[in-house]
Amino acid sequence: MDCWTVLQLADDADERTIKRTYARLLKSCRPDDDPEGFQRLREAYEEALRYARWRADNEEEERETPVVEQRYANLNDLAELMDVRPLSAAAFEPPVAQRATELAELMDLSPLSPAPSEAPRPNPAQVLLSDLNLHNLDERWAQAQQQDCTDAFQSGLLRHCFEAPGERSAIAHWAMQHLEWLTPWQRVTMTPWQHDALTSELLQDYRLSLQELLEQKAEREFITQLTQYNSQPWLRVFDQQQQWQRIILQLLHDTQWGVPLFDRVCQTFGWDDQKAVHPEPAWMWRELVSRCEQESFYASLQDKAQDPRRTSPDALAARLLLTPMTTTEQMRIIEKFGENDWSACRHLAETLTWRYPQLVERLPQTDLFFWRKFVPRPIYTQVLIRLWAIFVLGVGLNLVHDKSDKLDFGAVLIFLILAIMPAGVGFRITQMWAGMSASFMVQDLWLSQYLIPKRLNPNQYWLVLRHGIPQLAMLVACGLMLGILGAVTYAGMLLINLLHTKRMGHMSHKFSHDYPWINGLHWAFWSPLQGVFLVVMVAVIIAAQHYLPAVPWTHIDLPKR
Repeated sequence: MDCWTVLQLADDADERTIKRTYARLLKSCRPDDDPEGFQRLREAYEEALRYARWRADNEEEERETPVVEQRYANLNDLAELMDVRPLSAAAFEPPVAQRATELAELMDLSPLSPAPSEAPRPNPAQVLLSDLNLHNLDERWAQAQQQDCTDAFQSGLLRHCFEAPGERSAIAHWAMQHLEWLTPWQRVTMTPWQHDALTSELLQDYRLSLQELLEQKAEREFITQLTQYNSQPWLRVFDQQQQWQRIILQLLHDTQWGVPLFDRVCQTFGWDDQKAVHPEPAWMWRELVSRCEQESFYASLQDKAQDPRRTSPDALAARLLLTPMTTTEQMRIIEKFGENDWSACRHLAETLTWRYPQLVERLPQTDLFFWRKFVPRPIYTQVLIRLWAIFVLGVGLNLVHDKSDKLDFGAVLIFLILAIMPAGVGFRITQMWAGMSASFMVQDLWLSQYLIPKRLNPNQYWLVLRHGIPQLAMLVACGLMLGILGAVTYAGMLLINLLHTKRMGHMSHKFSHDYPWINGLHWAFWSPLQGVFLVVMVAVIIAAQHYLPAVPWTHIDLPKR
């Protein structure tokens, strides 16, 4: 793509048109927003300008040539009018030749051939700038000082920066160190876009250098290089310092680093979150501070988890959640846990979940509450209440069917009281079984993982042996009391409880604590489908007892001896 296409001009545009078009295009192609586009625009502008100037010089020479020829023609015409026709004085007679010579002297008709002139003295600064490269900069600058052409040399050096884009960064870095460029003390005159272009290129070079050190995990070298860059005079200018700090802030936001490095960077720039001294934008700074707090927290957890000498609850919780272990190894740690240890696990899991969710990806298990499956699960009073309710329902339905004509209030009271005995026995057996099942917890977890679908048991709360055997015993007890329909009723209520998560309502913790007996049968724990199913099954059992007494649906006929 040629320069005229980039500038959107015809190839015969003059110098003024080129400059006006370049100024207009520069507004939409700033060096800090689009360095490559700005470079293409600048190169096209300089090439078009050189071509326009060359064309103007040629046109001027062409205009001067006819003038000289016209002067010769006018002289010949004058000679003819004055009868001075011969081209050489030797061809005229002496009087005529003498008169022609005298006439030429009087009319100042000097010879038209240019007199030899002295060659212009070469510009010393231009000589020093020829064949300039990065290796002879120091030498040429010393020569410019000796020849007293430092200002012209600096102006030419600035022009060379933009005529040779590949050397711009290195030359600007040298000039910034030796000539105080980009500072209030520079002697060369820069346009605003030249100043911005040099500043942006130097800052981007610094950023790339620091980014490479971060990618190489060379944090000590990063701090050393950052300190050297920040101590340069041109970066002490307020606007350039603010731009430099924004670049470092963006670099830290886009890369990985350690907490000590962030602390050293804050010391270098004087950033202090407590004093509200920080760079912009504020949202990026807040993210970095949160990230630093997160990394500090994670490093503390790792120290606790990797030190076997620490036996405090928080250290054991960190070891359990951060260390990859098998189920057996987890049991070895957990088997000695007390209430404080379980509280520490819960606190750590909640902190990671709600405050530092990004750290979950680094942990061996994404389920931070996996340890709940190991927590001892005591048998509460609610179990006794529910067992009593089941036995009351079973015995009550049988009693109503057998003594429907003789049933009175005393009989009802007696079977309500007597139902406590089997409920108490079942409650005690359940407690004993809970203690026994803890000894084969690992095997129980393995069976539960393979036998219970994950969608029904996402947190592995339900265990095949721990919960399955007591439920199977209750299923048998309901079958003995109410036959097949009784077993179906218990199994249906259990399945609805597992599959349907919606509940009828809510019960406050205070009410649950103050009224434990009501808590055991509160409607807040029931699914709406459970209530409907229980009413329907009770009606079916009563109907079967009344209309089909001979069919063993509500009782089991034991063999007689």
